Amino acid sequence: MKDILLKPGTPYFNYVEVEVCDYPGGAGTEPRKRMTITVDYGEFDVNQLKKQGMDFAGVMDYYRGWIYNQVKYRLLDDWQATAGLDETLAIVEEHIKGFFE
Repeated sequence: MKDILLKPGTPYFNYVEVEVCDYPGGAGTEPRKRMTITVDYGEFDVNQLKKQGMDFAGVMDYYRGWIYNQVKYRLLDDWQATAGLDETLAIVEEHIKGFFE
C-alpha cells in the first residue's frame, strides 16, 4: 500500500485539479508528483448522480470512491492518503451543497 499526498489546486466553480504525489524514498521524504486528476463537481455532474437516487451523503461517498479508484487505477496499487483527501473533499462539499438545498 502506497502513501499518497493529495494537493488540491485552485478550485473553480465546476472542478478542481489535484496533484497526486508519492514518497519514492519512503515516509518522511520529499514527495514527488506522479500525476494530476481533475475532480468535476459541476451542476450537470451532480444532477447525473442525483438521477441515480443519490442524496448528499451518497454523492460525497461517490466522490471519495471516485478519487480513490482514479489514483489506484493509475498507480496499480492500493493507497492511503497522508494528507489532502479531506481538503479535496471539503472543496467538493462546499461547491455541491447548494445543489441539495
